[in-house]
Amino acid sequence: MFIRLRPLPGNLRGPVYTESLLRAWQRVMAPQSSLMTQREGITLVIGSFDGEVGLAIECADELRNVIVPELQDAYPGLEVSFDREEGDDDHLVMHSMELTLSPDVYSLRTYESFLDEPERALADPLAGLLSAVRCGRSGRMACAIRLTIETASPRRVRQHRRIGERLERGFRSDEWRRRYARWACDRRAARRLVGCFVGCLLRSADRAPSPSNVKGAESLFVCRLVVECRAPADAAQIAKKRVREMAAAFGRFASDDCRFLVIKGLPQRSQRTRRFVTSIPLRSLRPRRFLLTAKEIATLWHPPVVSADSVSRAQRSVFRELEAPLRLPSNEERGVTLLGRVKFRSQRQQFGIAADDLRRHMLVVGKTGCGKSTFLQHVILQQMQQGRGVVVIDPHGQLIDDLLDHVPRRRTNDVILFDAADRRHPVAFNPLQGPPGSDPTLVADSVLTAFKKVFGFDETSAPRLLHIFRHCLLTLVGIPQATLMSVQRLLVDANYRKTIVLQVENAAVREFWLNEFGRWHERQRTEYIASLQNKLGAFTSNERLLAILCATEKGIDLRSIMDRSQILLCDLSKGAMGHDASTLLGSLLLSSLQLAALSRADVSESDRPDASVIVDEFHSFLSEGNTSMADALAESRKYRTSYLLATQMLEQLDRDTLAGVLGNCGSTLCMTVGPRDAEVLADLLGEGLTPNDLMRIPQYHGYLKLLNNGTAHTFSMTTLPQPRLTQRRADIIRKASRLRHGRSQTVIEQELTRQYGA
Repeated sequence: MFIRLRPLPGNLRGPVYTESLLRAWQRVMAPQSSLMTQREGITLVIGSFDGEVGLAIECADELRNVIVPELQDAYPGLEVSFDREEGDDDHLVMHSMELTLSPDVYSLRTYESFLDEPERALADPLAGLLSAVRCGRSGRMACAIRLTIETASPRRVRQHRRIGERLERGFRSDEWRRRYARWACDRRAARRLVGCFVGCLLRSADRAPSPSNVKGAESLFVCRLVVECRAPADAAQIAKKRVREMAAAFGRFASDDCRFLVIKGLPQRSQRTRRFVTSIPLRSLRPRRFLLTAKEIATLWHPPVVSADSVSRAQRSVFRELEAPLRLPSNEERGVTLLGRVKFRSQRQQFGIAADDLRRHMLVVGKTGCGKSTFLQHVILQQMQQGRGVVVIDPHGQLIDDLLDHVPRRRTNDVILFDAADRRHPVAFNPLQGPPGSDPTLVADSVLTAFKKVFGFDETSAPRLLHIFRHCLLTLVGIPQATLMSVQRLLVDANYRKTIVLQVENAAVREFWLNEFGRWHERQRTEYIASLQNKLGAFTSNERLLAILCATEKGIDLRSIMDRSQILLCDLSKGAMGHDASTLLGSLLLSSLQLAALSRADVSESDRPDASVIVDEFHSFLSEGNTSMADALAESRKYRTSYLLATQMLEQLDRDTLAGVLGNCGSTLCMTVGPRDAEVLADLLGEGLTPNDLMRIPQYHGYLKLLNNGTAHTFSMTTLPQPRLTQRRADIIRKASRLRHGRSQTVIEQELTRQYGA
């Protein structure tokens, strides 16, 4: 089994964790009794893979389930991928060289000697080995360092202990000590016998000081180190040079008493031959292998720490995986909306959100192309399949187009397609006709709030215009057959104004028209009216808006859609109808939705059907200082209206709105975001996530802070794949919606004539 490892950048867990793992693996590899054979060894690889450099492990399948979980526990965020064997090309020629440690009774320089004292940080020696194996981007050549380890046998450990004891007793001179150590640890048996003889003869009471770097006998491994380069036959000289460079890179680990030596250059061979040779157990090969402790091996091979992040083309994990809670809602539970799959190590189970947690709303943040629309599409389709009321507001139109083909057959007649670009059969919408029993002041304020967004002024910049416009709306709300198109007529037609004012019940509004408005100087009044007409004219001259907003009947009944669990799909494509017109319609719809939700107070909570409002790019419909969205999120839960809001950038929201959205959305999904949003969301999501983690999230991945039974947990996830298209139903849905809710051009022209021709 070939296991590739990709650590996260900025790793602060150094070789000490690998050392601890090696001690644990040694116990796993060791035979459980004298009658059992030792398990096959583990090969630790530092190599170039597909133009990048990184780490890998080769081991038996039975060891994989031990090694991988422990590695991922020791190094959080470590990405692991599996392959049956290293991806080699049989046409490449292998050039390799075997190294040995001489004498191996002494210790190498370990990671403790590579500490940067002023910074108290590890100057990772692995950076040099990674640089040594780096090859060109073409992939014609690949280099690798392979350190194969097995648990040292008891006999080998005893031999090592005896040699160490003899060294501690001292020799007549330092030169004889070095010779004895070199001969006693030699790979050839004859020299080891000579060393044993010399050790017995040259012991003396007149001892030379013994070095202190004799390695201990605990956690010993028998090792084989090979450096290799795979290259085409015409690049043999370059490959041989690369092999020598890799061997030289181990010079940094040499101590005063031991160093790596080249045993020999191994013969050239094809990849098929190499795989056969490396499949032979290490203990069956000759010559004798050298000893390393767990600390020495951890120094030579470990996931790189932060000081090695500068190594060019090093394989890195781009997505920090976070563990999900033990119990998550699943599709087997009633009322659960599936959101995606858990992404943590080998865990890939589907999960969802319960209806009560969804009522506490959800926020989705991510750049364009990161997978937001796919996520929204799955959520909306499940709401449809579960028979719930759904309102979708899409300023681009693509999400609506994708949804139409997937509407369940049994819900065809529940769909109201509000396509603002439909010239032939537009659907009417009169925001002045609020829900039954609604307060006219609330209706007028909701419309005024929507126009503030597109007018671009507020109470401080244009107080008089807002004052006039507010009283126009208060006058027309509740008047039969009044529309937004009636505002201009109310301002310029004195007879019409006189007729309408007589129907107004609000004394303050009547006082405005009868006294305040009439006391203004004619020139002053004309200036105010002209300014307001200029603002309104940009919309009343828009044919598409006229066809929608001139309807004297109510048209879209948002309260009825919620109560009857219907489906309202609002295609407000900016490309088809213009940015300002799309923004105005979206703002009017959101304001009216809030009123419709509040009007459900006349029904007991248990009798209120759930309704979901999904708004893509919701920032487009909110003006600065407009707290309507924050208010809607705070109040709508008790009316069983859940909001799912999606946006590309949080910085497009003003401070108060952002605080209201973040504070009232119980669940938050973060996909790829920019640096400013990353700082805000890293604090919100917690779990040790950094802004860099949030800026490099892959497509269709994300971090979800999920509300589960009232408690929020953050974990990593992936979205579900694109829904499979079984039948194109968009044309059927469009025709059915037009027949039920569309209006003909004849009716529209008659209404326009009646309103403007009188």
